[in-house]
Amino acid sequence: MSLSLALNLLAVLVAAAALATSLAMSRRQLRLAQNSNVLPIVIQLFRETREPDFSQAIEYVARRLATEHPPDNGYRYLPDEAKRPIRRISLFYDDVGKLVAHGVVDEQIVIGSYGWNIVAMWDVLAPYIYRERELSSKAMLYFEDLAARAKARPMAIVHAQIGLSRCPRQ
Repeated sequence: MSLSLALNLLAVLVAAAALATSLAMSRRQLRLAQNSNVLPIVIQLFRETREPDFSQAIEYVARRLATEHPPDNGYRYLPDEAKRPIRRISLFYDDVGKLVAHGVVDEQIVIGSYGWNIVAMWDVLAPYIYRERELSSKAMLYFEDLAARAKARPMAIVHAQIGLSRCPRQ
């Protein structure tokens, strides 16, 4: 092999390494930019679920809704005291489902944080939502998708995948 050929190969290798490094840095910059755009959304989601009204809505749906109101007529014509918490929860998770389905927010963040609650709320609200769909519109499709994702990939699996650590009990 001639010296000229060896130098040309070395130049090509250096250029390829520079290109690979540049691509890796560009991807990292893009990911950081995307994360900085999503961060305010994620923080707002966390804030919303810590509001007392949200907690009260969860409690109502989990403990009282099914015993006080059958799903026969969907949820649209229920009294306000029942409809308000249903809409608070279902619209919240429907909106979160939109963000997940369209790749705006990482599914792992949502399911790792809310997975159990998403499934529990869907299981209670599904009969009302299905009946509502029969009566009027295709309501809460994204909430249903989010619940299906959370059922297929439970919180414990997400926690294991991201490597959450546990402290030993004392």
